[in-house]
Amino acid sequence: MKNLLTQALAVAVALTSLASCNKDEDKATIAPSASLSLKSSTNTVVLTQLNDANDIITYNWNAVSFALSGTDASKAPGVTYQVQIAKSADGFGYPAVFDAGTNLTKTIKVKDLNDGLNAIGIATQKPVPVYARVVAVVGGDNHTFASAPVALTATAYPACLPPNADTWALVGPAGLGWPSGGASEDGIPLTWNCALQAYTARAALNAGEFKFRKDKAWSINLGGAGSLTQGAPLSLNGPNLSITTPGTYTVKLTVNGAGAGVSGGTVTVTP
Repeated sequence: MKNLLTQALAVAVALTSLASCNKDEDKATIAPSASLSLKSSTNTVVLTQLNDANDIITYNWNAVSFALSGTDASKAPGVTYQVQIAKSADGFGYPAVFDAGTNLTKTIKVKDLNDGLNAIGIATQKPVPVYARVVAVVGGDNHTFASAPVALTATAYPACLPPNADTWALVGPAGLGWPSGGASEDGIPLTWNCALQAYTARAALNAGEFKFRKDKAWSINLGGAGSLTQGAPLSLNGPNLSITTPGTYTVKLTVNGAGAGVSGGTVTVTP
């Protein structure tokens, strides 16, 4: 009986040891092949709404791969990258995030960067220090494998909603030509500018005529005559305006009234 008990105990210990080994093997650890290092194209940015569509900063970093210890190397996870921006070098709990996929570079446009800065509470129109880092995302982990933070001085503008649902576009040969089809066709769109309290665009214009129309329809359109650099008055169904010299211009449109109550406005066009 004693021998049987001893044998049973030995088998139990062996099974326990084997299970322990299996558990240890299942506890795979992930190790990066190198430290991440982030570089930026500039350390100071000034964001303005007129330049929303422009590229403003580019970040670059080195590639890293990850190996799993204690398991099949073929199961090593894929890696994607994020650029994260936060208000402090050690405060990346809720950063602005810019996904880069598997790329080793990320170029950010003015509007996207401004939206991100606004989201973390920066919209002062004054220079503010912020910090960027790149993170290698493995599975659902987007914090552990990060570069050292890189400082950036950013001047952001506050985003705001337009005062109404009206949309305006510059139409005519000075822009993209006269719309000839349905509502899906239009000219150069103008966006509501919070700081200027007007509809604005920064665009390349041709020598030629133009006017403005609302909501992709001719039912309400504005034209006029006068000095574009001084602010030409506009009226409903007014005459075509004209650009004499092709170039890149800032267009500022103020509108009197909204919806069916639009009665006129002014336009300023400056290089």
